[in-house]
Order: sequence, then C-alpha cells, then structure tokens
Amino acid sequence: MKNETEKYYVVEARWTGPDKNTWRYIDFDRYEVTTEPPRNNADGSIQLSGWLGTNDDVARYAHGEYESQVAAEYAIIQMLGCDCRRHNEGCAALEPGVVALYRPGRYAPMSDDVLSDYIFWKIETHEISVPSGEITRKQLTGVVRAVRKLLRDEGSDVPEDRIEAMLIDVCEMEMTVD
Repeated sequence: MKNETEKYYVVEARWTGPDKNTWRYIDFDRYEVTTEPPRNNADGSIQLSGWLGTNDDVARYAHGEYESQVAAEYAIIQMLGCDCRRHNEGCAALEPGVVALYRPGRYAPMSDDVLSDYIFWKIETHEISVPSGEITRKQLTGVVRAVRKLLRDEGSDVPEDRIEAMLIDVCEMEMTVD
C-alpha cells in the first residue's frame, strides 16, 4: 500500500563512456521513476535537479520531485517530447525504489553487430531479397527501405545510411551507376 506522503522522483542515467554503439551500451540511456530521492555523488545530499555526478561512465541527473508516479511518468514524456518507450523489464535490479523506466527514442536502437546478424538472417530466411551481382542505387534503396520497415515492425530502428553500409558489407555488393 502506498504511503500517503510518498514522493516520486525522475532520475536520468546516461552512458558517457566509450563504445556507445556496441550492443551493451547502445540502449543504455534511461529515465527512472523512483521512490528514493536522488543523491549527489559528492556528499550524498538529496538533490532534486541537475547533475548528480558520474560514476563508472554513467552520468546521473535529477529531474524533479512529483506527488504521484503518474505525474513523474508524464514529466518524462514531456521532457522527451513523446519520443520514448516504457521499458520496465528488470526495473528492480537497477536501483532501489525504481518503479518505472523509460528509454529515449520511439524504437530500440541496434548495434552494428546485431544489425549485421539481423540482415544476414533476414536474407537467409528469404524475408528480404537482395539482387545478386551488381546492384543499382535504386535497387539498393528499395532493399534498404524493406529492411527498415521490418526493423520498425519488430520495434527497432536504424538510420538508412547504416542499413545501406551494412547491406553492402554483409552481401559484398558492388554498385553500378544508375
């Protein structure tokens, strides 16, 4: 049962270390709704807004105190301009008191390693078809758009230029002039 005086807090955690585009860190950044007030790393004092400090390449920022969980979640949606997704699997394992978790972006990002495997698998299972031999820019654009649609349908997204580069690499394509 909820304590009548319980407050909710929004804390942002952002990866600042190397290897941002690897599978481990590409979707690291998050906004947590917690019942534990955020504390400054330097002296442990409660801090309701601003930079809390950085530990182990994770910068933390406080974004306010709220009367309800709903109000705190709404604040996150307002900060991210509705461009976020709720992601609550494993919340309890993150920090004590975390009751909700949001990640920036409408779609989950995908690392280069995972994208390469994804494209290879989709070709092997014939979910996408890639012309053999030389390929024109128009053909490549069509394949790139088909891959991006599949990714979005499955809850992920990758910019078209990364899909194109990965397709060329995975399929060892040679371009012809249109």
